This record gives sequence, structure tokens and C-alpha cells, in this order.
Amino acid sequence: MNLIKSEWRKLIYARAHWGLLIAATFISTLSVVVTPFIIDSQGELFGFGLDQTEAVDSTYANGISGYIFAIILGIMLMAGEFRHGTAVATFLTAPKRGSVLAAKLAIAAVGGVLIMWVSAGISFLAGYVTLMSFENVASPSENLFLNTMIASTIGGAVLGVIGVALGTLVRNQMLAITGALVYLFVIDPILLTVWPDTGKYLPTGLITAMLAIDVDAPELGFDTSNYLPPLEATGFLLLYGAVFAAVAVATSLRRDID
Repeated sequence: MNLIKSEWRKLIYARAHWGLLIAATFISTLSVVVTPFIIDSQGELFGFGLDQTEAVDSTYANGISGYIFAIILGIMLMAGEFRHGTAVATFLTAPKRGSVLAAKLAIAAVGGVLIMWVSAGISFLAGYVTLMSFENVASPSENLFLNTMIASTIGGAVLGVIGVALGTLVRNQMLAITGALVYLFVIDPILLTVWPDTGKYLPTGLITAMLAIDVDAPELGFDTSNYLPPLEATGFLLLYGAVFAAVAVATSLRRDID
């Protein structure tokens, strides 16, 4: 419990972590607010307008756009120890490295969930206000918000855990964050577009599948027709988290701390 308390203090007192929350909220809100204007102006190109449920669903679904900051938070919680030279003191204070990693993984999961909840919640409110300025707007799907919050909860927790694992493996904070950004913004979307049958098993495809939305709009980055069912997507994402957590613990126990 002392380790948990210590990691919790590191989470809430570091100003950089609050910066991640603000950035996640900004990105999610911007994505949700801009989407209706794009759909309204390019409705013929996309094949649907705001008077259809799938258009409104795709608008609110962008509320999960801040998920990248959950993984950055996890990286900073672990790699930050090496960047600031506090790793030795941390592991000397609690020589059982497995306990230290368990505490970091738990707090990273909680932090990732909080980032996703706040950013998604505020973006939903911004999206509602924005859609009020348009006429003949359809209602969202009945379970859209529930599915989105479930996806935010599980996605935020798993990505936070993966971030800690990356920080443990790479240790160089800047390199780990850059690698994560390149993968999630470049490699993952390319794989999802070029090889959708494979890409749907990757994090971005799994998180989107958990939303359980029926949107066929490749121009907006949404084509959920071949995605996994929500329960299967949830299981695969949790499996990712378990594998990365195991790798982080195994790596930490074997490597020297300097």
C-alpha cells in the first residue's frame, strides 16, 4: 500500500501529467467538434449526413481520440525514473522489483482510465453543444455512450499498462514516447487500412471495435463492417495488457538499474 500511495502521489503531483490530461481533452474535444462540420460540408462524398445515426455516432466516437496520452502517461511513470535519476532510489527503497512494477502498473492503469474518462466526457458535452447548431440531427445509437465509456475504461487501463512496459523496456523516455507515437499514428493506421483483416487485431482496431458502432466511412477513418465483436475486441485488448505487464515484470527483474 505504501508503494501504491507513493506512485499515486507521483501521478497527481507531477505537472506534466496534468498537461497530458489537458492535451488529451483538447485533442478529443477538437476531434468531436470538427467532425460535424466535415460531415455537413462533405456529406455527398461520405454518403451520409447528420440526419443519419451513423454520422452522429462517428462524431461522438472521436471522443476516444485522447487514448495516446494514456500510453504516454505509463511511459513517463516508468521511464521518468531513469530520466530524472530516481530509479536507483526507488528500487533501493523497495528492493522487491516486482512490487514496484505492480504498483506502477496499477497506478498507470488508473491514470489512463482517468485521462480517458475526463477527455471523453468533456468531448461528449462539446459534441452535444456543437450538434445543437445543426438542423435535423439524428439521435445517437442507444448504447453509444455506454459502449464508448467502456472502451475508454478498458483502453485507458490497458494502454497505461503498455506504457509502463515500454518505459521498462526502452528506459529512454523520449525514445519510448516517439516510438509509441509513430506506431499509433503511422504504423497502426496504415496496417488497419492496407491489411484490415490483420489490423483489426491491433490496438486502434480493437478500441474502435469496442464502441460497437456501425459506420462505413473510410474517408473519416471509420469502416467497422469487418471489425471484431465488442466482447472479442475487449478480450484481445486485455490480453495485450497482460502480455506487456508480464514482459515488463520479467525485464525489470533481470536488468541492472543504473
